[in-house]
Amino acid sequence: MGTVSGMASPARSRERTAGLDGLRGVAALSVLAFHVWLYHFPDPANVRRNTFLDYVASDLRLGLILFFVLSGYLLYRPFARAALRRDGTVDVRSYAVRRAGRILPAYYLAMLGTFALLWGAADRHGVRLPDEADLALFAVFAQNYSPHTLLAFNPVTWTLCLEVLFYALLPLLGLAAYRFGAGRARRQLWMLLGLVAVGVLWNWIVYSRGWSMIASKALPAYLPYFAFGMLVALLAERRPLRLGPLATLGVALAGAAGVLANSFWHASEVGMSHQGITLTMQNLPAGLGFGLLVLAVSAGSGPAVAWSRSRALVGAGVVSYALYLWHLPILLFEQRIGVMPGPFAARFLAVLAPSLAVATASWLLVERPVLAKVHRRDGRRRARRAQPASPRRALETHAAP
Repeated sequence: MGTVSGMASPARSRERTAGLDGLRGVAALSVLAFHVWLYHFPDPANVRRNTFLDYVASDLRLGLILFFVLSGYLLYRPFARAALRRDGTVDVRSYAVRRAGRILPAYYLAMLGTFALLWGAADRHGVRLPDEADLALFAVFAQNYSPHTLLAFNPVTWTLCLEVLFYALLPLLGLAAYRFGAGRARRQLWMLLGLVAVGVLWNWIVYSRGWSMIASKALPAYLPYFAFGMLVALLAERRPLRLGPLATLGVALAGAAGVLANSFWHASEVGMSHQGITLTMQNLPAGLGFGLLVLAVSAGSGPAVAWSRSRALVGAGVVSYALYLWHLPILLFEQRIGVMPGPFAARFLAVLAPSLAVATASWLLVERPVLAKVHRRDGRRRARRAQPASPRRALETHAAP
């Protein structure tokens, strides 16, 4: 492992961005494949794993954990940088506007699409629709807080509720880091480790008190995964890192080992017999493993991470948000009209092809234009704020009581 000073070269920055897009692609495709496997069973809520494919496909759910780790890494970096360099806080208004532009248009479009594809099919396999009176909860990301809407309609959107709450919490965490840990990485480190501890404690309480799924799907239960990404962001901002090929391989293998250990633990008789420990720790080894993979991709080099910059994965990563939102309604619609093939590979392709087509259209026609407009407006606002006041205005300001 080595360090370099200064800013990364443009080529290096492009490689890092492509690699992170590749990881997004892995996460989105993993979740899609998991749902293709899961919704082939008559009762997706009660599935027994019997074959090797069952064990592999069931752990593709961990792509969701990778999404959370990536969010923590990407969104916390500006806050970590501001606290370490003490050169001014993050512009929260700009942060909020950009988050809204990134999340809301594609989300509402997918909700309309879900309504068009699935409404009226409540009795079909895998489809669970809320009452019309409860649809408003989906408009404000509140579907997680009612048993009638949690995992209903478009089930994957329960994670968006967590993401939105994390977006709201992050400026407060950034402010705490700036006020109490300015220039001191160790204080930020303890704060982030505290988030991991909060998540573990919350999961233990949920298990020991027998709380409902609403509690187990709440943000505190998933804070550790965001925190692992935030820890990598803190490390990256504390000291610019550049891993050589050998070090990159070591970090990537350690990350993969964490993910595999998580899978073996959950599948083993030991893990199933110690349910309290399993449910309390949840997927911490996978979260840590994905954090190491993010570190390897963002700071590493060589063949160990070259796969993350492949054109197919990067392309899937660019449209991953819409791919995530649309794939399950499309899957359920195909099952509704009876066109889903039997073999797993054929089912996967039957869902992937239309999902990619719709996701690409969402990106080109909605997401990218909105983001470009948001960035232009935000850039103009920042430029106006940076302009010095005119001499007359300066005198008036100075003379004002």
